[in-house]
Parts: sequence; structure tokens; C-alpha cells
Amino acid sequence: MKTTSNIIEEKLNNREIQLIRWLNKGYTRSEIADKMAMSIHTYDGYRKNIRTKLQIRNHADWAKVLYQVA
Repeated sequence: MKTTSNIIEEKLNNREIQLIRWLNKGYTRSEIADKMAMSIHTYDGYRKNIRTKLQIRNHADWAKVLYQVA
């Protein structure tokens, strides 16, 4: 997985980027869903879409994305 902040911004929509920013701040799954006015199932769908779009395969890949969006 190779990503830079520019590639992340090109591949993800604003809601997906916002979700990553909330994750980066340490909010939980339910807190993020509440803040973004969505259900937990919608949150899970967004995470799945992010993983697919950025080819995230493991926790190390997630950490790289969180670091780059910070």
C-alpha cells in the first residue's frame, strides 16, 4: 500500500476523509457515527469503502493513512 495525502484526497470523498480525521483524534466507532449523524452500519460501510479504495490490508496500513491525514 502506497499512499500520500494527495492520493488519499483524490480517492476519498469528504465524508470518508472526515471519518479518518475523527479516528485520528481517538474517537470511538459510536462517537464518530453520532458526530457524523449516521448509523453504526453506515460507519462500517464507510470504513469498508476506505479500505477498498486505499487497499488497506492490515493495522499497519491504517496507521500510515491516519498519519498522512493528520
